[in-house]
Amino acid sequence: MTFTRTMLEVAAADPDRLALAGDDVRLTYAELVAEAARIRAGIEALLGARGPGDDGSATGASSATDGIPVIAVSLSRAIDVGRLVAGIASFRAIVAVLDPLWPRSHRLETVRRVEPALVITDEPELEAALADLEHWHGSAVSLERLEAAAAAAHASLGPEIRPRDEPFLLLFTSGTTDLPKGFLRTRGSWDVNVAVSRRALFAAEGVQTIAPGPVSYSLTLYALVEVLATGGSLFLQSRFDARDAVRTIARHGIERFVGVPSMLLALAAAARREGEASLSSLRWVVTGGANQSQRIRDAFTAAAPHARLRSYYGASEIGFIGFSDAGDGTRLTPFDGVEAIVRDDDGAPVPKGEIGTLHIRVASAVEGYLAATSDDRITGADGWSSVGDLAAIVDGTIALAGRAGDIAVSGGHKVSLPQVERALATVPGCEQCCAVALPDAALGSIVAVVVEGPGSDGDERDAEAPAGEARAGEREAEHPATTGVPAKGVMRDALRRLLPEQFVPRRYYRVDELPRTAGGKIRRTAVAELVAAGSAERL
Repeated sequence: MTFTRTMLEVAAADPDRLALAGDDVRLTYAELVAEAARIRAGIEALLGARGPGDDGSATGASSATDGIPVIAVSLSRAIDVGRLVAGIASFRAIVAVLDPLWPRSHRLETVRRVEPALVITDEPELEAALADLEHWHGSAVSLERLEAAAAAAHASLGPEIRPRDEPFLLLFTSGTTDLPKGFLRTRGSWDVNVAVSRRALFAAEGVQTIAPGPVSYSLTLYALVEVLATGGSLFLQSRFDARDAVRTIARHGIERFVGVPSMLLALAAAARREGEASLSSLRWVVTGGANQSQRIRDAFTAAAPHARLRSYYGASEIGFIGFSDAGDGTRLTPFDGVEAIVRDDDGAPVPKGEIGTLHIRVASAVEGYLAATSDDRITGADGWSSVGDLAAIVDGTIALAGRAGDIAVSGGHKVSLPQVERALATVPGCEQCCAVALPDAALGSIVAVVVEGPGSDGDERDAEAPAGEARAGEREAEHPATTGVPAKGVMRDALRRLLPEQFVPRRYYRVDELPRTAGGKIRRTAVAELVAAGSAERL
């Protein structure tokens, strides 16, 4: 694969160049190659004397992987995940990163379904639970046991350049609420993505990138691969901490940031505390995983005036789709090599400008999920792939409208919930928000919005609220209205200016914190559950 080749080449030509840093650990390219050799030796020792050889004889290999053993990691430190991914992917093995924040039941069932030969974890409770897992014939080992096996093992062959059509990575859909679906990516399919990163996402040799957050999140995991594939240096952070990230950027002169849009507001606020020049080294900022609103762009540009901000959209099962440099991030210019069409429920193309299901044709797409996790197809016989995104083709761009669960039907009108969120995010104090559909006997459903932030004095009460209903968490006077969630009337009036009347929400709520995935995405289903449970303050 590209990044193993680059690791070896940089280790030979510039051995002291930084490869990975995080959690008070720094690894040069020479050290990372040595780590990869140790990891391979330890895994081969744990798998047995024959190891994961090309004859497919390793025990625990899933039939879906043509005998290539799956090695799963569930670790709390990003630097440990990073070095293990680099090591496992550098020989004949498939690496799977299990999110340590998934419910343990999800991780156990995922292990049972995908049948990894080894699970490496730093969580004793998970290790013990895996030891008792029925119908799984692999082994769970601690990180310490892997290190001990590596130290005692004979030297391995070390990293090697494998065939491009060989699978090396087992990825998963979100496992926060539903059981995750797994799918395999080949080395060649990610080479296609790396080529896009070189051309359009500012990844280049010698560039220092910071990508905070768990490596189990696909955005961070891909940043790891693209940086090593291009000979750059990657700074990791196990849990996003804005002040620590700003200090790291300033201390090391980091030029490139990769993260979710919500991180940018936190970085801008931390930069104001740390000093105006704290983000001056940033030249490129790449966001993904959620829409990049113009308000966030403006706030971050003020804090990092030398940085070029680009948001992109893609699906892990398909690859990169398009990018945006302005506006709310939903009007995408397709990346080179990407073809896009929009179809109706019967599979027929819809007229330009009308919303339907987005289909993509690109060399990086996979065919389907592992049969043990889902029987859904991703790519049809005609070569077009879809994960259910809704969009329209407008003047050669892809105008995103969300996914099927992002559309509410209220009184016969189809309402795009992401469109409501983008409009509300332009209102000061509403940058972090989520729109949900609530059941309604008369209209089928109504649209409600939930805003994250402290409350404000003088919030209007909803006229429909029961008389005498107390507001949860009355806010102290030292929190002026400009620093909290604005009054319902302010939000409603702004949305009436920005949206069709049928899109304007009927109800408004506030919470201290919106539920998110480990990677920072707001979980719409969980937000709706908060409202249904009465855990959100109704304004």
